[in-house]
Amino acid sequence: MFKRKQEVYSIKEFMNRGKVELKQFEFKEEVRESLGVLGAVSLLPLASKPFLAATPALAAENAVPVIAPTSEMYEKMLHAFDPLIMLTQALAYPIAMVVVLGGAIMVMINQKEKGFSMMQTAGLGYVLVQMTPLVLNILVDAMKVV
Repeated sequence: MFKRKQEVYSIKEFMNRGKVELKQFEFKEEVRESLGVLGAVSLLPLASKPFLAATPALAAENAVPVIAPTSEMYEKMLHAFDPLIMLTQALAYPIAMVVVLGGAIMVMINQKEKGFSMMQTAGLGYVLVQMTPLVLNILVDAMKVV
């Protein structure tokens, strides 16, 4: 009553059945040459702009007055990096805690050397990050002497 229909496909035919094959577009030699010329011509305005837009500069117009270093300048330099230092110090504790916990897990899975090394470097890194303002103050004081 019912007959089974059997078809034999290769693997490539089976995987691509129902799909339309697209032919790859091939450039003719004339098209390639014209695209190259158009590309080069389109870059000419960009290449010539610096020469056309340049204005001569005189040293007297752009002179910057030299100011002797004052205590105000040192104070500004001292506090210029405060936001960055505060952000780094605030992020140091959570990051160090994650690394210490990772080291504890390494110890638990019987990789003691790697675990203790991770915990040790996390602690040392945390202490060094917290000491950053001290190092910056020393550098600013050294610059005052010079």
